Amino acid sequence: MSIVTILQLMLTVSIILLLFSLSMRARFADLGYMVTHWKLGLGAIIAMFIVVPAVSIILASMFDIDPAVKIALVAIALSPIPPVLPSKQIKAGGHACYVTGLLILATLASIVIAPFGVSLGAYLLDAEASITPMSVAMPLVISILLPLFLGLIAGPVLGRHVDIVSSIGSKLGSLLLVVAMLGLVIVLMPAIIHLIGQGTLAVLTAAIIAGLAAGYMLGGKDPGDRTALALAAASRHPGVAVAIATHSFPDAKLAPAAIVMSMVISTLISLPLLHLLTKQGGASQG
Repeated sequence: MSIVTILQLMLTVSIILLLFSLSMRARFADLGYMVTHWKLGLGAIIAMFIVVPAVSIILASMFDIDPAVKIALVAIALSPIPPVLPSKQIKAGGHACYVTGLLILATLASIVIAPFGVSLGAYLLDAEASITPMSVAMPLVISILLPLFLGLIAGPVLGRHVDIVSSIGSKLGSLLLVVAMLGLVIVLMPAIIHLIGQGTLAVLTAAIIAGLAAGYMLGGKDPGDRTALALAAASRHPGVAVAIATHSFPDAKLAPAAIVMSMVISTLISLPLLHLLTKQGGASQG
């Protein structure tokens, strides 16, 4: 087993722990929030799975960038939001019911849309892809749906101990996430450096900014929920993105490096925005 595989496994485990810890404090009623508030759900689908993939494919077609970067753009655009994101979305002012509903909606939508989206993206970018619904569904079921429902069940069972267990799981998941991400950046740095140039940074940055803009414009009337969708559209599940890229485009050995590069850029752009919006939200409440 290679060190990259080990780090990817650590990344998956960290996401499972974070989501399990988060869902222990969630409510079953929040799962269908985007169905009962269908206009918000429709806006989220358009922002995440129509606008962002369309912009990504257009950018990939316009610039003479490495094929691995083009594949990474498509894989990222068709992945759901990372489970580490909801706590940041709530901190930025998003309502817990909206954020939880968005997490479920994005996961289910990705299972349905990704196989068709990857096939369309491969056709438009003149790349060969081999994808089955199961190759997309399994990483989502294991890393998102399963821990989510287990956490929802464990919450009432644990009772007054839920805060302690949730806190331990969240801290452990966060530690594994930091170690896995730093490890991937270090191990894949030669490949990342190889990909830099020919407009790669500009294309990845433009795709992320497009996600932020689309999410904020289509996130409804509440500023906090608009910020939550903006972060969701700009930040995607790295484990699923890598799984889509490696299963669908087995010859694209540099795609994981491009996905890691995109995650770094997304963090550098989103964190200052999150800090600014959180500060403004606190000032307005004061």
